[in-house]
Amino acid sequence: MTVTPNPGSSEPLWSVGGITAAVTALLGVVTAFGLPLTEAQQAAVLGLAAVLAPLIVALVGRAQVYAPATVERLVGDTTPGADG
Repeated sequence: MTVTPNPGSSEPLWSVGGITAAVTALLGVVTAFGLPLTEAQQAAVLGLAAVLAPLIVALVGRAQVYAPATVERLVGDTTPGADG
């Protein structure tokens, strides 16, 4: 999978904690409104979020940043004295 970074992005990542907090809040809301989940099922959903959150952050982050080697390859060596 080729990911093209977005140079216009201002905030590249949502933290793993943010994603986990959002899933936890969503889980609390849906159970409060009547979705019948046992505590074991809730723990399983939170466990899944704990595994998927870092993967999502890594994928999103990779699309938003450039590696130094990529920048050098795209724009050339810009260090002072590297003219020759």
